[in-house]
Amino acid sequence: MNLNFYLNPFMKLTLLLILSISLTFNSFSQSKTVGLLKHLKGTQENGYVLFSPIKVDTTYLLDRCGKKVHQWASAYSPGLAMYIKPNGHLLRAETYTDTSFKLAGGRGGLIEEFDWDNNLVWSYKIFNDSLCQHHDIKPMPNGNILVLTWHAISKAKAIALGRDSAYFSSDQLWGERLIELKPIGIDSAEIVWQWDLFDHVIQNKNNTLPTYGQVSSNPQLVNINYAHDLQTYDWIHANGIDYNANLDQIVISCHNLSEIWIVDHSTSTAQAKTHSGGNANKGGDLLYRWGNPEAYDQGGPLKRKLFRQHNAHWIPNGLKDSGCIMLFNNGWGRDTSYSTIDVIKTPLLAGNKYNPNLPYLPNTLTWQYKDSVPTNFFSQIISGCQRLANGNTLICSGIQGRFFEVTSQKKIVWEYRMPINNINIQTDGDFPRNNNVFRCTFYPNTFPGFKNRNLSPYGTVEKSSYVYSCNYENVPPKLVALSPANNATSVVAKPTISFTFDETVLKKKGLIQIFQNNILLETLPIDSPSVVVNNNLITLKQKNAFAINSRISILVPASGFRDSSNNLSKVIDSSAWHFYTVVPSLNLDSVMPKHLSADIEATRLLKLFFRDSVFKGSTGGLRIYENNVLKESIPITSNNIIINGKIITVTPSTPFALDASIAIELDASFKNSIGVYNTPITKGAWIFTTRSTPKIVQLTPSNKLIDVVLNPTLIIEYDRPIKIGNNGNLIVYEDGFPVDAISLNGPRTMISGNSISFDLNSDLLEGARVAIELDANLLVDTFGSYCSAIDSSSWTFTTLKNNNSRVNALNTNKNFAVYPNPNNGLFVLMSTEKIETLQLFDGTGKQIEISFDVLNEKQYQIKLNQFAKGHYVLLVNGHNAVNLLLE
Repeated sequence: MNLNFYLNPFMKLTLLLILSISLTFNSFSQSKTVGLLKHLKGTQENGYVLFSPIKVDTTYLLDRCGKKVHQWASAYSPGLAMYIKPNGHLLRAETYTDTSFKLAGGRGGLIEEFDWDNNLVWSYKIFNDSLCQHHDIKPMPNGNILVLTWHAISKAKAIALGRDSAYFSSDQLWGERLIELKPIGIDSAEIVWQWDLFDHVIQNKNNTLPTYGQVSSNPQLVNINYAHDLQTYDWIHANGIDYNANLDQIVISCHNLSEIWIVDHSTSTAQAKTHSGGNANKGGDLLYRWGNPEAYDQGGPLKRKLFRQHNAHWIPNGLKDSGCIMLFNNGWGRDTSYSTIDVIKTPLLAGNKYNPNLPYLPNTLTWQYKDSVPTNFFSQIISGCQRLANGNTLICSGIQGRFFEVTSQKKIVWEYRMPINNINIQTDGDFPRNNNVFRCTFYPNTFPGFKNRNLSPYGTVEKSSYVYSCNYENVPPKLVALSPANNATSVVAKPTISFTFDETVLKKKGLIQIFQNNILLETLPIDSPSVVVNNNLITLKQKNAFAINSRISILVPASGFRDSSNNLSKVIDSSAWHFYTVVPSLNLDSVMPKHLSADIEATRLLKLFFRDSVFKGSTGGLRIYENNVLKESIPITSNNIIINGKIITVTPSTPFALDASIAIELDASFKNSIGVYNTPITKGAWIFTTRSTPKIVQLTPSNKLIDVVLNPTLIIEYDRPIKIGNNGNLIVYEDGFPVDAISLNGPRTMISGNSISFDLNSDLLEGARVAIELDANLLVDTFGSYCSAIDSSSWTFTTLKNNNSRVNALNTNKNFAVYPNPNNGLFVLMSTEKIETLQLFDGTGKQIEISFDVLNEKQYQIKLNQFAKGHYVLLVNGHNAVNLLLE
């Protein structure tokens, strides 16, 4: 694209100064400059971004981590729009060298289609002495292509249409023509429809011409003398089109008039030349226009809404603000230079017509994005925007090649800086310049064109990209720990010196300085082996031991380290990190099990972890207390105490008791290589508790319950989750005789969290004494502790006599259904017959009061919110039982 078209002399000078200054930047900048810059939670993850740099022959498809997944190469630079078709082909307008339209901004002249493997499958030139494709094309649902073209007419013909003879910068005037192409073969096409602006102009200067009329009363026509002061043959300079299949209408973005127009596509080509025909019966006249009422004499400059906008398009169905028009309002000519993304709701009426009130509505925007500091977001030319499925908006600030995604609350959650200029592909860290992109487009991963395609990432577009995690942000690494801690005392003469950030970091450059009593003792270059980075932990390997009773301070310079987003670390000042040395001592770092830990295995070994290698002394030992009673004393010389470097392992002679509080006491019995002994561990400084066995908290039916229904579900509920450890059977006795054996691994057994339930194979006898038996060591908790046995004397109950409960003999009737079942309290009962009566019984067979709402005579809502969780039986019409499970 020829940017000279857009830039006045002052702006050209400014741009040259910026480029000159940028060339002096070090190519290894102190911040990430190109490629993926930000990737936060809330972005539209599942999809890909398509773009092609201006003046570059390659089209790229990127994933949301800024990685290439596919690309196409052409013999031409873009001219300018491109799309992926549903079959996976790339349709691209391209800049074809010709003489008629020279280097006009946005010139194309050629449309090509490539398959996924970059084979050219169709090519068609659209240029001659009076016609040339420019800026935009649009694939249509019928397979045709809508094309935006310049239509050049002679000065004489323009004057005959009413153009003032003083308003020419050359011997031509360019208007706009829309063409619908039907591709044929590999290099041909048929024009099946067209619309031309010069068929719909008006003027109020020469009353002898057919185009004469009152501009303010004919907004459906375009004033051929408006915008003459731009002094260009490219009168309108339209820069974008979009087609709405639901309305069968086309929107055109008219750059030089700062307007958008909507025209009817339902006309024939012949009707499009006239003022009648089509769905709206307006022929090819404008159905609607918006953005600059001054263009049709309905207001002055203060009513202007648009400022050389781009990429006007309808937001597709199913997305936030669908049916509205979204556009990139560049802001060229605004009182302050800043860009916005604007969404308007057009005043659409029945029959796909528009409210005729002038100036055209709306007066206010539906939604707008601008930067919190407006001038930080400004692209004078090109650029685009797109509403995404998650409600966010993808923005291409074209001059900077900056793609970013914002939420509806205007938060930036994703940002990418295109790394290609018209000279080369840039290296990450280079100052970006001339990185222009017409616009970018997001395609979801469900797009049909991606089906069965290889979309594996294979590297970044930029050269030598900084290491990153695809989770960019702008928060510097935060210091979270120092070792030795600031102002620490009793530090050994040669400690391990380290500091920790809240995220993984990489080295930059600089010098870490170590001072002893305010005198520089040692300097460690950050990029040397003396500074070791392990994820977020930095360890220093100092050469010199510290003098005893000294003040040691450390200075870590700012920008010495960076995170994956290239945010630089802040300074750690020597006044904020200092400590004091004393005579070395033997330091215990940790113990296992940890102090105050619970659920420890009864056979657990004891371990002590020291900072340095240790050795056994000659006296002392370790004592173990169980529930405050001495359980065992282990002398330091015992083989139950083993040392392996810095780790001491103690093996108790016998396992700990379950449900016991264990306390460990240790003498000063271990020493380091220079004979310094450990600090003793007193009795209350190392305590932990052992695991308990699972306990039963509920039996259903409960123990010794009477009048139990004949077909109860047997449920055992424990105080923790359980599972089957060993297979076995639950035995059911009737009056002392075994009548059922239910396998734990069988279909009549179900475990859910803390409970296990069993279904009987037949009803119990009336008035029988029932006893349940379950062996020990069959059920186990998640720690491996087995459940105790249930014997026939600890779980008994008596069944109903004389058939007191009518529920026992009932069967579920398929004429009734309950849903959702189970649930937490609100059941809906549906019936194929009229519901006469409802009765509710709990798991013991006891009838309880029921609360319900009658929805209709065959549909009730049953309310059990107030009852305890468990099994219930609903008796419908006195003879049909429905089981309910309340969770």
